[in-house]
Order: sequence, then C-alpha cells, then structure tokens
Amino acid sequence: MKSRWIIILAAAVALSPSCKKGSKGERSLLPNVTGSANELVVILPKALHSDSLGKLYSDILTEDVPFLPQSEPRFDMVMIPPEAFTDIFKPHRNIIFNDIVKGAKEAKMSLKRDVWAAPQTILYISGPSYKSIYDLLLKERDKVVSIFEQAERDRVIQNAITYEEKPIREALEKKYGVSMYFPKGYRLNFDHDTIAWVSYETPLTSQGIILYTFPYTAKNTFTVDYLLAKRNEFVKTISGPTQGSYMTTSSVIVPQLTDMMFKNRYYGVMRGLWDVYKHPMGGPFISHITVDEERQRVIVAEAYVYAPSKEKRNYLRQVEALLYTMEIIKK
Repeated sequence: MKSRWIIILAAAVALSPSCKKGSKGERSLLPNVTGSANELVVILPKALHSDSLGKLYSDILTEDVPFLPQSEPRFDMVMIPPEAFTDIFKPHRNIIFNDIVKGAKEAKMSLKRDVWAAPQTILYISGPSYKSIYDLLLKERDKVVSIFEQAERDRVIQNAITYEEKPIREALEKKYGVSMYFPKGYRLNFDHDTIAWVSYETPLTSQGIILYTFPYTAKNTFTVDYLLAKRNEFVKTISGPTQGSYMTTSSVIVPQLTDMMFKNRYYGVMRGLWDVYKHPMGGPFISHITVDEERQRVIVAEAYVYAPSKEKRNYLRQVEALLYTMEIIKK
C-alpha cells in the first residue's frame, strides 16, 4: 500500500495562451502568471514595512495554517515599496496595492482579475490615509485571506477541469451519484459499496480523496464525536504498508468542525490529523460533509496528504480544491 500513499506535485500547471486559463476560466491571450503557489506581493512604502500597517499584513498573511503538523504560513508574503514594482512583478499571480487618495472620505477595497497576466488576482486598498487602510484591513482581514485562498483554489480547479482524468468522474457518478473532477495522474484505487479512494502518488508523497456515504438517520450527525466515529469506521478499510496497519484519526489534537455554505448547500468542514495504526505514517486531512436529501444519506469527501519531511500547505490546498468540485447528481 506504500506505493498508493502518494501526490500531485504541482496542481497549478501553467496553461498555454490558447487554453482556458483566465480567472473565470475564459480564454486569455495574456501571459501566464508568475510566482509560486500561495505567494503574495504586497506594495507598501518601505517606511511602513515595520510599522503598524506592515506588521498587520504580516500578522494576517503569514499566520500559521491551522491543523498542519508543523508551522507553515497562510501565504509566502513578499513586501516591496512602490518604486520597486517594476515589470518583473506585474505578471505576479497575487498582488495587493495600498494607495492614498486625496479627498477620499473612507478606505475601500476593489478587486481586479487578469490585469497583466492570467489567472491573476489584484486587490486594491485605498483611502485618505494609511491609518484608514489599517482600520479597514483589520476589519476585513478574513475577507482578504479568503480572496487569495479562493484565487489559488480556482487555479487548481481550472487545471483539474482542463486536464481531467474523466473516467474517474464517470465512475463516481455511476456508482455513488457524486461528480468530482480530478486532473491527469490521479487513479481510482478502489470503489467498494460505500467508499472510494482516489489518489495521485509519487515515490515520496501522497495526495488523495476518500469518498464515503452512510444513511442519514441520526440527529447528532454534525458533531465531532459522531463524524469521527464514522470516519474511523470507513477509513479503516484503507490498509497500511505493514500487516494489520490501517488509517485512523490521530489523537494528538481534537479535530475541528465548522460550518460552510457553498453553492446553496450546507457543509460541515472537519479538519484534523490522521495517522496509521501500527505504522509511523500521518498527515493532515480536511473533510466536507453534506446531506443528500433526495437519497437520505450523508456524503463525506475527504482530502488528505502524506508528505513526510516536507511542507504540506501547498499539497493540502491542491487536493482540498478538488473537494469544491463535488456535486450531487439528481436521480
């Protein structure tokens, strides 16, 4: 099973100009974006880099990603003064401008896509003073993070759609009534009656999706205890590399369950760490849990990463993005 525990190297593959690579999936003749996945350029006067506004950006954008086994920032932030913003930075994937506008009554944010490259996301924050920009950023910190996390997610999704491993989606639709997109290189390891396991593997890492369903009968379904019991019941079928070993949930930290509305559908989102019983393996996981009312069943789609001795943020965000492609097929 060791060879099955392994991952996609770079989901955000550069697309040629003739491909659909714009932020909304439209065809674009703009050059490809530059910069690494989850890298973000902030344009701010140098005098403010170590002042309150610069520190606030650092606090927000380099805060640790929750539920990873090691400390990793939300983004790799590059802060430069306006005079350093030359042509080399214009095609960067993620940019934040901070502008003082004389006569402005209050600070505001505006978003633009694909200005100098594609798929590019640029956030303009302007106001009558840097203090007003600070106050707005402090108020909208979660929104700013969400904008760029979504931008990175959309790039992965567009890649999965453009370079789809179509037979996997067709197999899941036929057997489970669930549609998901997977890019080339993923494979369907097994699909039992109520659980399927799809992964992309390399000799050193593993990234995958586990899909399972069970009847919706319990009023306490959306609780950590109930969902963890179900998770351990299902993922136990994924054998480890040594005899008698299997996947389970790590007890090092208690997983977190939060709510999310996506495409007018309610999801429970559970984050935690997994490990393997009787074998030293583990990593982070994210589960999207929803109810298929038509079939009266619970559907769980889970993303996991195995990347020993490697940073895991990018790997996890790549496979997590695939969860957002899930759709329930009507009877």
